[in-house]
This record gives sequence, C-alpha cells and structure tokens, in this order.
Amino acid sequence: MTFPKKVCTPYRKLFFLSLIWTVLFILMIPAASSVAGAVSSPVHTEVQVNLLNLRTGPSTAYTRIQGLPSGTPLEVLFQEKEWLLVRLKDGTTGWVDGKYTGFTSNLADKLPPVIGEKATVTVNLLNVRLGAGLNYQRINQLHLHDTVTVYFHESDWVLVRLADGTSGWVYREYTSFTPQAAGTEPQIPDINATGENPPSAPHQLTSTEEEEQYPYKVIVTSTPLPLREQPQLNSTPLGELTKGMILTVLDKTKEDWLQVELPDGRQGWVAGWCTQKLEEDKNSEEKGADPFIRLAAVTADILRVRSGPGLDYTQTGRVFCGNHLLIQQEQNGWYYVRTPTGQYGWVSSEYTTPINIVSRGNSSAKAYDVTQSQNITVVIDPGHGGQDKGATGVSGLKEKNINLTVSLYLEELLRARGFNVVMTRKNDTSLTLAERAALAEKAKADLFISIHANASLNNKYASGTETYYYQNKKTSPQSLYLASLIQQEVSAALKLPSLGVKKAPFHVLRETSMPAALVELAFLSNAVDETILASDHCLKLATEALYRAVLRYYNLNQ
Repeated sequence: MTFPKKVCTPYRKLFFLSLIWTVLFILMIPAASSVAGAVSSPVHTEVQVNLLNLRTGPSTAYTRIQGLPSGTPLEVLFQEKEWLLVRLKDGTTGWVDGKYTGFTSNLADKLPPVIGEKATVTVNLLNVRLGAGLNYQRINQLHLHDTVTVYFHESDWVLVRLADGTSGWVYREYTSFTPQAAGTEPQIPDINATGENPPSAPHQLTSTEEEEQYPYKVIVTSTPLPLREQPQLNSTPLGELTKGMILTVLDKTKEDWLQVELPDGRQGWVAGWCTQKLEEDKNSEEKGADPFIRLAAVTADILRVRSGPGLDYTQTGRVFCGNHLLIQQEQNGWYYVRTPTGQYGWVSSEYTTPINIVSRGNSSAKAYDVTQSQNITVVIDPGHGGQDKGATGVSGLKEKNINLTVSLYLEELLRARGFNVVMTRKNDTSLTLAERAALAEKAKADLFISIHANASLNNKYASGTETYYYQNKKTSPQSLYLASLIQQEVSAALKLPSLGVKKAPFHVLRETSMPAALVELAFLSNAVDETILASDHCLKLATEALYRAVLRYYNLNQ
C-alpha cells in the first residue's frame, strides 16, 4: 500500500525526528563495565608459568601477595613496561610480570583508559585494600592529605597508585576524588552515620597527636568496654570488649577516642580513657633474627587462660601440656595468645617455653655440581585439587592450595639443583589416586613425595607434623629412611610437635614401586597450626626442609 505524497511527508518527518531522539537517548545512557570507565569488553589473559607472583607494585622489589598457578585467569587493567596491573576472579588486584602471561602487544590498545587524576586523603587514616570492599585484606594505610593517583573507580571504591608505587583500593568518600558522572553509581550507607545527624567532619590532630606513631597497642582496663561505630558515647555499640583484651590503635581524636582493630580483624571506636598503652618489647632486638611467628609451648599439665595479664583476672579457658600458642603480645611475664581453638587471652609465660619460627638462611641452589643429581627423577604430588578441596581450616584456608604452593616451591629448588622433577599437577586440577601412582611409574621415578595438610574433626588441639610410608613393598626400607628425614626436617623447621613416622596403606604409597613418603605438614583444624600454614614465609621454610631431606637422602652437600 502507498500513501499520496502530501500524506507521506509528515510521517517521514515524524519518523526521522523519533530516530534522532532515540539515538540521543541511547548515547546519554552510561555504559556498564567491570571497572568504571573501562571498555565493555575487558582484556583477559592467563598465567603461563608454574607459579607467578602477584605483587603490590610493578617490580620484584614490591611485596608478594600470593602465588598464581599456571592457567590462572587474569583481567588486565593497566600496563607499565613489562608489568601488568591485573584483577583475579575473586576481585583481588595486583601486579604481575607480563612476560609470564599470555598478554601480547596487540592487546595493549584494548586496555581501558585510566582516569589519571590526583586526589588527596580527607581522613586521618585510610585503609588500602587488595579489592573493592571491606572484606579484602588491608595492605597499606594512608594519612590525612596524602596524595594518590586515581586509576579507576568502581561504585564507592577507587583503584589508586600510591606515592611508593604500590596500588590498591580505597573508599572513595574519604578522598577528594569526584567521579565525572556524579550520582550515577549506587552509594554505600555511611557506617558512621547515626541516622539522626550527618557524619561529622574529619577530626583534626592536635600537635601532640601528630607526634603519635600509629599503629600501637593498648590493653583494655575497664569491663565491659563498648566497641562503637563512631567516636561518641551515643553511637551504636558493635559489641563489648573485656578487660585485658589487646587492641591495635589506628587513629585517635582530640577527645581521646581511639579507632581500633581487634585481633579478629573487626574495627571500631573505643574510649581511650578506658585503655592503657602497652610499651614496646625492649628485648626484641636482643632475641636474634626477627621471627616470622612466635609460639609458646605449654609446659604445665593445665594452664589457665585469663582475661588479663595477672592472677586477679577472670579465667576464660584452659590449655594443656604440649599445646602450642601463638604469641601476640608480651607484658610483665604474661603472653597475650591465640589458642588452638581460636580463643584469645592471657597466659603466664612462666609455664611455657617460647619458640621462634625463623629461617635457616637461603636454601636456593648455589653453584653446585648438578651432574650428581641430573639423573635422579623426583615425583612431587600436591594432594587433592580441583573439586577435591581436601581439609578446610578454621578460617577457611584450603588444603589443596597449601599443597600446591609448597610443591611448586619445592619443584623450583630441586630443578635448580639439577634434579629431574615431575609434578602430578601444576594447577588446580583433579587427579585420581590411581592416576598419580601411574604417572610416577611411567616417569620411572627414583623418589615419590606426596604433600598434604592435616585435620582432626574431633580434636581441635591436635597439632604437629607427621610423615607416612608403606611397609609391605620391596622399597619399604628406603621409604622409611626418606620419611624419617622428611619428618626430622619439617618438624624442626615449623617448630610444631613431631608426631613421628607412621605406617599407612595409602594408595599413592602402596601402588608406587619407588621409595615414597607422604607428609602432613600441620593441622588446619588447629587455629595456631593454620596460622603457620597461612604464612608464605612458613610454607617456604617447609619447602626448604623437604629440599634438605632429599639432599640428605642422596648424601648431597647442602
């Protein structure tokens, strides 16, 4: 059907006007992306080496955050020379060396543009985190008037570059940065607001407070002491603190309110006049090398845990002979500790033996004669993997990740010394027990070492290192010798109870013809053991111990 010319013309005008308005409306809608201001198609790559370090800044001089196994997916946000600023699937952000990823030069043009604006901090103390949220680990702190460079913004958080070159996320409202499209992003309610009054302006430091060095520790001297959202008596209480509890002070107002962090990571405000500042341990410099972790082994049959450093404080729990406690603070002959069950409290140091977990020095391979080991094949088996997480720690630490981290470190040390190393898995993949044993047989391995972390469902106090071998095969004597060396070295390195060498018909020990041992490094079900396994320093100590055990097995120089 056709219209007469005089009727068709107005319809054409209406059609074109509608089309123009539709296009303009679409252009006015802001595009959504994974990082605000980024292109709609993020640039992705993955790790292409066995283990790639994620760091806080673009060089090996910066702090290591974690190790990324081969195949780990990365979202690339920014490039600086060979280094890439990336984000993991869980939202953690950091820097990796780009040459160990699948990133190529043709992807550089597709990277999202950075904002590049300078911004200043508008509060006395601002936490820098690994991701855009309060649940991410704090890696640094900024102070009032510190200047940062804003790379990206996402909702109420901004990804910034600090003056020292590190990068991290900070809460946008506590900076001078204002997004260009103001009001288009959802706002997080101010956690300090009372609901009756707007948040008070950031308090200013007095000349005395400017000299205060944060953080420092205080002890609670009044019970109960409310932990509050705001530095005000009428602010909502978040909980109650008991006398003798140790708090880390992050900031202080001129009215003597303290912004504090609890041992479990919670933060809030407390009345400073109900606390007492703890003096630094003056003997720390006399104790030799700085320990990564300080432990106290209980020597009494039963030792009471108290709410404060003294016999007049209330008993809050008990620990038993042989238990290892994690020392947090020391005062007047008392230790503030974390117990195997995760409880915090004070114990008398008189009935404990202090233990420092320290390094024995660099065990990386030196200029050794690699011809002694180049014909030796070692199979390293990181237990569990993929859907099989293994044991889970009291704070969520997964066994499969610990096993893989230690295994990859050990592979690096052994290869550098000239050994042939075969890994049953190099990333987070699943393998049956039969596949692991078959792989070792196919490689005609000379040694088989399976790495695990332990757990006890019924005993939270269970702690220590134990190593297993199978006693009914031709190479059982050699397996026992290998297991004994591993047990000696690992228990000495981690300073945990030595539970000894044990017999067990585990599949990977029974179905392998070469000498084989399975080590359980420590107990994830024990809060103190788990803290050790969560420490990258301690995992490296365990790795070095395994490396020394292999060298001793073959009578090689260390």
